[in-house]
Amino acid sequence: MAATELDAMGAGGLIEGMSQLPQFFGNQSLSAVQGSGGGTWFTRGGYGNLDLRGLGINRTLTLLNGHRVISASAFGGVDINVFPDAVIRSVETVTGGASAAYGSDAVAGVVNFMLDKRYEGLTASAQAGITSRGDNENWEASATFGTKLGSRGHLVISGEYAKQEGVFGYEGRDWYRAYGVINGAVYPDVVSANSTYNGVIFSPGTAINGLEFTPSGQSAQPFVRGSVGTGTTGTPAAYHSITNGGSGDYIGSELATLYPDAERNSIYAYADYEVADNLTVFAQYIRGQNKTFRYNDPTGSLNGTPTTATIFADNAYLPDAVRDIMTANNIASFTLRKVDGGADIGREVWLRDDNVMNSFAGGLTWDIKKDGFLADWQVDLYYQYGTNSRKGYQKGLRVDRIAAALDAVVDPDTGDIVCRTSLYGNAFPGCQPINLFGQGNASQAAIDYVTGYEPGQSITTPIYYADTGFARGETMTYTSNEAKVTVTDIKQHVAEFAMNGRLLDGWAGPINLAFGASYRKESIQQLVQDPGNPSSDHVNGHPVLCSGEAPGLRGVSAADCANTVATQYSKVSNIKGSIVVKEAFAEMMVPLLADAGPVRSANLHVAGRWADYTGSGAVWAYKAGLDVDLGDFLKLRGTYSRDVRAANLSERFDKTGGVVVVDDPRTPTVEALNVTRYSGGNPNVAPEKADTLTVGAVVQPAFLPGFSVSADYYDIRIKGAIGQLGAQAVLNGCLINNDAQLCELVTLDANDIPILIGDIFINVNENRVRGLDVEANYRTSLSLLGGDETLSARIFASWLFENSETLASGAYVDRAGQTGIQQSNGAAYGLPDFKTTANLTYSRNGFSAFVQGRYIGSGTQENSLGDVPANKVAAAFYLDARLTQTIELGSGKEFEVFVAGTNLTDKSPPLTPYYSTFSAHSTQVNSVLFDQLGRRFTVGVRVRM
Repeated sequence: MAATELDAMGAGGLIEGMSQLPQFFGNQSLSAVQGSGGGTWFTRGGYGNLDLRGLGINRTLTLLNGHRVISASAFGGVDINVFPDAVIRSVETVTGGASAAYGSDAVAGVVNFMLDKRYEGLTASAQAGITSRGDNENWEASATFGTKLGSRGHLVISGEYAKQEGVFGYEGRDWYRAYGVINGAVYPDVVSANSTYNGVIFSPGTAINGLEFTPSGQSAQPFVRGSVGTGTTGTPAAYHSITNGGSGDYIGSELATLYPDAERNSIYAYADYEVADNLTVFAQYIRGQNKTFRYNDPTGSLNGTPTTATIFADNAYLPDAVRDIMTANNIASFTLRKVDGGADIGREVWLRDDNVMNSFAGGLTWDIKKDGFLADWQVDLYYQYGTNSRKGYQKGLRVDRIAAALDAVVDPDTGDIVCRTSLYGNAFPGCQPINLFGQGNASQAAIDYVTGYEPGQSITTPIYYADTGFARGETMTYTSNEAKVTVTDIKQHVAEFAMNGRLLDGWAGPINLAFGASYRKESIQQLVQDPGNPSSDHVNGHPVLCSGEAPGLRGVSAADCANTVATQYSKVSNIKGSIVVKEAFAEMMVPLLADAGPVRSANLHVAGRWADYTGSGAVWAYKAGLDVDLGDFLKLRGTYSRDVRAANLSERFDKTGGVVVVDDPRTPTVEALNVTRYSGGNPNVAPEKADTLTVGAVVQPAFLPGFSVSADYYDIRIKGAIGQLGAQAVLNGCLINNDAQLCELVTLDANDIPILIGDIFINVNENRVRGLDVEANYRTSLSLLGGDETLSARIFASWLFENSETLASGAYVDRAGQTGIQQSNGAAYGLPDFKTTANLTYSRNGFSAFVQGRYIGSGTQENSLGDVPANKVAAAFYLDARLTQTIELGSGKEFEVFVAGTNLTDKSPPLTPYYSTFSAHSTQVNSVLFDQLGRRFTVGVRVRM
């Protein structure tokens, strides 16, 4: 696909254009981060990761000019947002046998971005956009310069800058419906009786249970549930305040990040020089930076899960009326359940991400000019060094401080309101009492105390690594930030040698051979700057003190004091490790037939690649393919291949610890056990192996010149997919089945009781993906307005027949058709059974009109829930357009102006609700698939000189 067409398909950047193609499922982008391809609060950033055929971002190999690019995180995946958009010439997608030709990770295929290394001249462009609601303002500017260096050299330099304002609420988007769970079912327009913005009292069986504080926090009143709404079937529906009256808030409606603040820039420089007529050397440098910011994400909540807010009767901020009831009824304390929408803690809960990629490459191309066996062979040699440095900043609720700050009492000596612990000592230096009754009543000093760290402190600490603990004996020194900071440095060395040329003349044509070898080393060091738990020891770390562990401290729940991090939702480990990959490969094209009856040509393609991975040993990838040309009308093709994916850096080296409840399978009637579990990385996990069958055809009917249609069926089966069994399954496999591999992960004490279980990544699961891709193209000349006109059309369509996973337990799950959010765990999958993108372009004398329609078929929230109305997700159709006028200025100079519209009908996203009882947060739509921004426009100019 040409870059110009990709640019027309998505005006918001490279990842937006690629996401319009139906062959990609669940790409990770700025607006879509919770997809099946991965991405969590700690990893998502602003990455533009591609997910071909719904197999995950770590099974799609992304290349730049045919070369590997360093991963954007420990979880794999390349951030295409840092690619030099202005000099991309085309994008090529290769499926079926890609691992044999290109290497590991190409199970789904390869996406290769080709750059224009021969550009000459000067091009500058600028564009700006905004939604019809006046938000998500965005700007982009770029400049590219290319010139010859004498008669033998060439130089290209390009720079780009883009910025987009975030959208932090649902204002102007009337499709928002506050979804919540009632009696196990999800309903719209639900207000929460359990957690509110003002705060509600949870004290079952007492006179104060259900009282809600007023916004001022000076009083409390009973929570009014309103009347019961009735559903279409006549059954009781939800309590909600708009039509039925009552108290409460639409949880999730304030300060929600629909789209983050985003800023990116890139620099690209390329130079080559012909040292001799047959020898060219080159050097290349790319730098890309991507920054994002998200508010109130993850939501900072005090709703009982995970953090409990205990209020005692002597609290200095407690309204007297409530205190009097507590005293009269001998109520010592209650639980305050509160979700912060931004008036207090919420605006100080945020994530900021800064990702910088640097890549240096150099190499040569040698055309062997001699007679004999190696005549006209070509040698390619290159070395590439890449770094990716990511700084993730997380400011959130300090679970190690919130109990002390909430326990505000009156100092009997001064009459001031202080933290109760301050009366007993200095266990919480600088403690600021906080008033969370109502909204906006907490002091800024108190908010700062419970949401961040003290910046500017010099901290030196030993480093606890996830896999080896303190064994490495390393320390780090840093200056503290107001946020918890995770610094991830990934380095990559790649060296490759390849030769290609004609091996010999066969009976049907020349037999061509390519072969070579490569070396790759990837390393990671991720260090967490956490003043609350400086070493990041998630096994023995104890930053949250329990009640009584500090003088005067009370109200800390057992769950909270078992936490190993001081900031809510922030468990990230220190990681260090490296992998080395050595490869040898060969590929051959053998003509089988030429001009033999109806067969114009038939060619056999075979390839093999041997790879040796540190820790997991050697593995083979191979393919055999056949293409048959039956003349202008019909071409047939088919490939069978063995493709591989090696474990990423996280799957090898990342580990976390915690406590898990399990049953001893030998004594099932005995009380459940609390055991320590470590989960995550396994440096010796073997590569995944996938068997892929692809068959296809291309039809070009003679009766319709300019038209072609292709169809490709694919069937991918992955054996030994990398996954985890779960702690209980590990224990059962050892104690019941005597599995030696699993017994190595189980530790028993002197009484034969399990005390430690390892739930590490192993090769346990099976995956299968089947589908059909169709592409149709048509181009013709017209004379509607006097001639010199062209009309072109292009249709992409994809049918997904199966996207299944067979777990180690034998459970089979097929997610094909899931377009909503799984109710079982909140995971969003963008796997419709059918989706298509079709565009039409009319061009005449420098003017072009581009119209595009995108259709996403209907689906389900979760296939396992069955055929019930609440499980259905509606289809969606989006209409886009772009008008471009190019004016020739003479001498090769031209001026271009364009205006583009996306989602012109302002199609609202199908609501795919999910409500987390854990965080009391409502998710409205599956942003992996559906547009939340609505109608938006972009205008731009481009000058070529």
